[in-house]
Amino acid sequence: MKRLLVLPAIVILLSQASSAMAQTIKIQGKLDGGNFVSAVCSVGANGQISGTGVLYGQNAATGATYKYPFVISKGVTAQGKLILTGNLIAGPAVTLSASVPNGAMVFSYVINGKTYSYAGTGTVLVQ
Repeated sequence: MKRLLVLPAIVILLSQASSAMAQTIKIQGKLDGGNFVSAVCSVGANGQISGTGVLYGQNAATGATYKYPFVISKGVTAQGKLILTGNLIAGPAVTLSASVPNGAMVFSYVINGKTYSYAGTGTVLVQ
């Protein structure tokens, strides 16, 4: 009888532990050249990170605003940083590397084999 009671208790404890894990990651930052970046990711049950984001700002010369949305397909952590990878909606590969919980960040994208990067500072909020 004791064995039957232990198994449900373990299942309940595991479900509570997994619900306590981070579910959402929010990234905000200000980059070189007056650019801004914002992203929201979810963390799946298997630890997979995915989400969406946008690089946006205003052209200082013309006053025109711009938004370049992107999709995040993978995320990893390394030495106090969150590194997100994916693609702009238009196709080019993107990488967003951000210090956790705040500090330096770099947004990069690749067009025709050439990498363009914007450095700045921002925050990472894990909920």
